[in-house]
Amino acid sequence: MKKAIIIPNYLKAESVGFCGVAKEMLEGMCYEVEVLAENDFPSSNAEFALVLGGDGTILRACKKLYQLDIPVFGINFGNMGYLTACNPDTAIDCIGKVVRGEYKLESRMMLQGEVIRNGEVAFSFVSLNEATLFRSTLKKAFSSEIYINGMHTQTILGDGVIVSTPTGSTSYNFSAGGPILTPESNNMVITPISPMHFLHSSIVAGGDDTVEVKVNVSSLTKDECISLEIDGDCSFDIFDGDVLKIKRAEKTAKTIKVNDISFYQILKQKLSKVNE
Repeated sequence: MKKAIIIPNYLKAESVGFCGVAKEMLEGMCYEVEVLAENDFPSSNAEFALVLGGDGTILRACKKLYQLDIPVFGINFGNMGYLTACNPDTAIDCIGKVVRGEYKLESRMMLQGEVIRNGEVAFSFVSLNEATLFRSTLKKAFSSEIYINGMHTQTILGDGVIVSTPTGSTSYNFSAGGPILTPESNNMVITPISPMHFLHSSIVAGGDDTVEVKVNVSSLTKDECISLEIDGDCSFDIFDGDVLKIKRAEKTAKTIKVNDISFYQILKQKLSKVNE
């Protein structure tokens, strides 16, 4: 029997309600269906994962399913919905297309990174959108030394640094003035947050490059900290001398696409929504 996974957003009643509808539909098509609770992981592999939520729900799902290479099909029960494939009003028809195999797979680059502290790995992660260093409760700007493949490229004094994937380029990176990349691009974007020198701009690094960010801050009081935030839902405290090391992840996130709408059309729709 084929298997499907459903990952709803339990904070949204509409998502939870549709979960029952989708489960019944898939079971009627001879699928074994596993509904994951927020902190659950799949008990086995599956043909696809139906994710009911916005971009944040999909980001968490892609990291949850990272080791299994399960394709993700997103239905937008959130706001922007860059990563979703359809809206609730067309969801039933789109699920039918997925079951019949009438879709395309998009592979999206992910990041894997670690924080090196005193020569040892203090924290490691994978990310679909970005890794962000920001001053959090620190009451002043701090210095970030940027290295690409071991070569120093620039030192940024400001509120922080974003290292983004092409998928994440439309998120915080874009808000901070960074460039937008197409999802199939094989690059990382390094964008400063509120730099104190106007000449500092984004750097687009290659997908095979290794990016290192060394944090320099003269002193931190007990009430101050610098934070590393991963995809907006996971954080880690950073101290003076810590080095953030990032490269392309070994695996990609696979998302299901059931229509022929181009990335540029999606971008236009979403940006128009922001300006409403």
